[in-house]
Amino acid sequence: MGTLAITSSGFAAMPGTAPPGWPANIVWPAGGSINGTKTFTISDADAQQMLAWIAWRYNAQLTGDALPTAPPVSISAIQIFLVWLNGWMDATTDATQHYHTPAPVVPPPISIS
Repeated sequence: MGTLAITSSGFAAMPGTAPPGWPANIVWPAGGSINGTKTFTISDADAQQMLAWIAWRYNAQLTGDALPTAPPVSISAIQIFLVWLNGWMDATTDATQHYHTPAPVVPPPISIS
């Protein structure tokens, strides 16, 4: 049994007004803080299952090869966890950028007479 902790630190207090895109049905936590730690307790067996999935999902990043048939490479367990956390941050950043980008306007159909 072990723990996985995710920590955020060094962020300023939240400003008085919500940023663009904030949902109207949630009160903006003005002056609040996003600094803190969340700790998850994970059994050894579950951690091993997670590592297996992460190694499968991020195989190309871990091996440096786009094909799953790359020769076996030695990678530490912490490297496997770190590639997962980096992937989570990359996906969150990408989703945030898509959310804050207006959809393109489709032009009207071409009319030829």
